[in-house]
Amino acid sequence: MPEESPSIVHDVSVAAAVGRHALPNRLCTAFTQSLGAQRAALSWLPRLEHWQLLHATDEHALQAEAAQFTRADGPSVSAALGMQPVFVPDLRDYPCRTGPPLTEELPGTRRVLALPLHARHTPVGVLCLYYTEHTDVTPTHITHAQRAAALALDALMRWRPVHAGSGCRRPVWTTSTRAARWERIHRAAEHVAARQDCAVAEGLAWLQEVSAGDGHSLLDVADSVLQPSRAHHTDTPEGGSGRERARERTRGSAA
Repeated sequence: MPEESPSIVHDVSVAAAVGRHALPNRLCTAFTQSLGAQRAALSWLPRLEHWQLLHATDEHALQAEAAQFTRADGPSVSAALGMQPVFVPDLRDYPCRTGPPLTEELPGTRRVLALPLHARHTPVGVLCLYYTEHTDVTPTHITHAQRAAALALDALMRWRPVHAGSGCRRPVWTTSTRAARWERIHRAAEHVAARQDCAVAEGLAWLQEVSAGDGHSLLDVADSVLQPSRAHHTDTPEGGSGRERARERTRGSAA
């Protein structure tokens, strides 16, 4: 059970003060211990299309975060793009717009709390807590957790230039297949958003809707938006697929 919620602000302040090279690790530990979670992962978005995993408390947390950014769906992605905390009290009830239920990719996870990190109205990361045991998480806990997330962000902004520069050899997923998928999907969402004059999150939601309706993977739909001439040869002659609708929508909006 979580400790009194104000303690999370104190614990994160201490972790930020003494973290240094191990700051992401210490931050994840502070959040899990104070909020009663069993796992945590800290993702960083130096650019929205560029996903880095700064730390995961174990392999399960790493895979959980990777699964969400690979499919561009889940509490971490929603919290990061929406810049609002996302609490899922029962993961079985989470409405997945793409792919199988999240419970299949996050085995053993009962509930999730995703805390966004943002600066100047721009998403820069997310800290996601995974609960495998029943733990009470109240609105007060979430409010104080978000205050603590703001402190964590301030510490990370000061930490990165020193310990995570371009020459840093920390294990970040800047060139992995999963990160590359997120980049392509997000570039397509940005393309749709620019054409439709809407938020990137709305562009992503539209891509997910087309993917779910047509039965193609989200990555296929994204690629059809980014490379319409290449996708033209893979669609049905009738042109009625979701990928064709994706191209037609982006073409029409340019008129």
